[in-house]
Amino acid sequence: MKCCALLLATALLACAVEAAPTVLLESQVRIIADVLPGAAAGTTKLALNVQHGTGAFVLNVAQRGTATEALAAQKAASGWKDDYLFVRDDCLNDPTAVSAWRCVVDHVFMIAEDAKSKSGGRLIYVGDVYAGEECIDEPRIGCALYKGTFSDIYDWLEDNAQLPRAESPAVLIESTVQGGVFTVDLEDTWKANQERFLAGARCLQAKPELQKERCIGGINPRRAYFFNTVLATYTRREEHLMRTRAFARAVLCERERLSESDCSEALRASALLLAGTKPGERPRLRGNVSSVAGKEQNLKPCIGAGCGTF
Repeated sequence: MKCCALLLATALLACAVEAAPTVLLESQVRIIADVLPGAAAGTTKLALNVQHGTGAFVLNVAQRGTATEALAAQKAASGWKDDYLFVRDDCLNDPTAVSAWRCVVDHVFMIAEDAKSKSGGRLIYVGDVYAGEECIDEPRIGCALYKGTFSDIYDWLEDNAQLPRAESPAVLIESTVQGGVFTVDLEDTWKANQERFLAGARCLQAKPELQKERCIGGINPRRAYFFNTVLATYTRREEHLMRTRAFARAVLCERERLSESDCSEALRASALLLAGTKPGERPRLRGNVSSVAGKEQNLKPCIGAGCGTF
């Protein structure tokens, strides 16, 4: 009986330790992770608590693998670059499926000066940003950030009623942090897309017999037209927009050999697409970060049998 009781107690202790919160980060802020039930096979759900002083934010993320593997992966993808904290959030699409443009994002936090705070600043959630291919392929921090500017993707047109997904314009946008929030820099956004815009312009201007050599890199007149009109609309380049829209009938109607009624419908759909493009609009937020008010947090590490550590 004593042996059975000892085994039971040991098993219960092991379960308690396994279920204990795990400290992923202890630098300026504390990130604590709890393993959640109900994850799909081969993945683990994590509840993260990002703490600094009296400020705290909670969010749920997921990683592939067992709880131990998921915690290690989340730890490797959470950390500081310059003055910003990056916390990874992966949509975990089926590898064989088509991924969303911003499937993998980083939630970005910063500590703002606050004379009233005993901890030397106030924790702010800035927003989320596309993690960037370099940070997805290997565990790196803050690939979207370069010299104070964050690169992202304008994704509001990813799924629309006017275009197939493959033809929808994925405009690269450049943002800086102003007043604790992301603000799109229209001038930098325009410059960041110049190579693609000019390639599209060359394709649109090419005569039919020269399009094969002028429309390169996966660009065709239809894709060039929509990308260039959306970019010009988004960055408020009225002159470039008017020049590009001059190709509307040739690209959308004559090239497709549409009837006059079908042509009118194609032009109307194009106008609707542009009407939905809002200059300077940020991408869609992942929307799973909540603020939690609390007492001044104790940032000393949790040590012992009741604490998870990595």
